[in-house]
Amino acid sequence: MLSRDADACFWIGRYVERAEATARMVDVHFHAALESTNKTPRLDQEGNIQPLNWKTLLEISGSEELFHEKHSSENDREALHFFAFDPDNHNSILSSWMYARENARSIRVQIASEMWESLNISYRRLQEWDVDRVLAGSPHEFFQIVKNSSHLLQGILNRTMIMGETRDWLDAGRFLERAGQTARLLDVKYHDLLPVHSLETTLDVKSEPSNILPHPYGIGGPLDTHGWIAILKSVSAFEMFRKTHHSGITPGGVVGFLLLNKDFPASVRHGIRRVEGCLKRISETAEDAPSNEPERLIGKLHADLTYARPNEIIQEGLHEFLENVQLRCDTIGTAIAREYLTY
Repeated sequence: MLSRDADACFWIGRYVERAEATARMVDVHFHAALESTNKTPRLDQEGNIQPLNWKTLLEISGSEELFHEKHSSENDREALHFFAFDPDNHNSILSSWMYARENARSIRVQIASEMWESLNISYRRLQEWDVDRVLAGSPHEFFQIVKNSSHLLQGILNRTMIMGETRDWLDAGRFLERAGQTARLLDVKYHDLLPVHSLETTLDVKSEPSNILPHPYGIGGPLDTHGWIAILKSVSAFEMFRKTHHSGITPGGVVGFLLLNKDFPASVRHGIRRVEGCLKRISETAEDAPSNEPERLIGKLHADLTYARPNEIIQEGLHEFLENVQLRCDTIGTAIAREYLTY
């Protein structure tokens, strides 16, 4: 397979997955924020509706600096335009889908015609939307179109593509992107859930302040649980988590499920394992011996995730662990490009 064709397949997988991940994060963030303010309207002192807090999502996407170069404030309209339609944001939903479509155009002979038609039709449909239309109706409708378009493409891929090198490159890009997105989401949202470590002290006039209660919006409070649910929903993991964790939602449970579960499709470990399998088939490498640098890097990360435990990760520093996973995913992507895709 030519390097340029493999490169196009790899990036089709990455761009479609990136568009879906962005749609999921913005959709859940937007509606979770609205739900949390149902009883307390977002009004400032002058009676105007306050914008949602978009700082977290800008950090997740790594585009905070780019956003503030163009916008002085983080209001809802500008943030939605930036994430969904901004052509200057190469990671926006429309930009990602456009890049996937252009890569597919260049290798139409390598992929099934249904895949090209799906990418092209979805792109044309997304072009019919803009931020005004999104805000005029339900933003969820637009984001659902993006997710359904991604699911349709994946279904066509699974149904029409022969198990071979083209399929492996598509899957390698898709699952490497998914693993990095899950780690990035968990990293930023975890710290977003731990801003309050203060304690409320209930004072008895006749005694010392002995009755100390946790702050209602601190760790384990109602906002904390709501936030962990939002994390799970961002990667469509909420239902599967509840089916496998009957004791309820805990930070350790969520971290273990999204990082280390080998069977859930959006977990980091599952994604890395799938990429490792793709690379071994591409190079026809024996199971017990990496033949090049990408295989060595992906194998080492997979082993670290296999033998890690949630409580150990949290105790030793969840942020450091997740930051390291993201860095290693980027390094693996660079190594793959250097080994196979440079032409």
